[in-house]
Amino acid sequence: MSIHRLIREGRRRLGLSEQQFADAVGVSRGAVQQWEKPGGTAPKRSNQPRVAELLGVSVVELLSGGSNTSPGVDVRAEVPLVSEVEAGNYTVIDNFKPKGQFETVPVTVPIKRHTYALRVHGDSMVSETGDSFPDGSIVIVEPEMEALPGDYVIALNDSNQTTFKQLVKDGGEYYLRPLNSRYPIKPLGKAFVIGVVREFTKRFR
Repeated sequence: MSIHRLIREGRRRLGLSEQQFADAVGVSRGAVQQWEKPGGTAPKRSNQPRVAELLGVSVVELLSGGSNTSPGVDVRAEVPLVSEVEAGNYTVIDNFKPKGQFETVPVTVPIKRHTYALRVHGDSMVSETGDSFPDGSIVIVEPEMEALPGDYVIALNDSNQTTFKQLVKDGGEYYLRPLNSRYPIKPLGKAFVIGVVREFTKRFR
């Protein structure tokens, strides 16, 4: 399904006129007509989160016409790149509102309201074999996903500091394991997981 058909059918399913849908998004009726016309323009990036929210789909699904993937098309959404401090208070991130105060990075996984990106610092997650996350890597974090043993997670300690490690379970106890063998494995203890890493990339500039 094309994005134009998805918007047209979604608007009609909601029982909204073109003008009512335009008012809900904050655009002109003409913009909505362009979005719904085959071969017309697609919503601007700043309008995509609101359109997706109204239609009850993710931004990725909106751009791919209702599917998370589309043959031959590299579908990407964007999420805010936040600081470690902001990650500790991740609920301030709202992907259904303008993200002007944050730098954004592209993602290829489906995103939700509070999905965010975080930059990796240090070499505790660098490994000579298997997965490795070098300093400067950017990880995409989903705070609404349940963490399972084996997941790479962002955890918050009682000093409100974030740490990026692999969650492991041994003998009924949870631990935070670095991939770099020079660093020790530590019990999860009073720390708690605030997000599961879904994707990562390396940005050079």
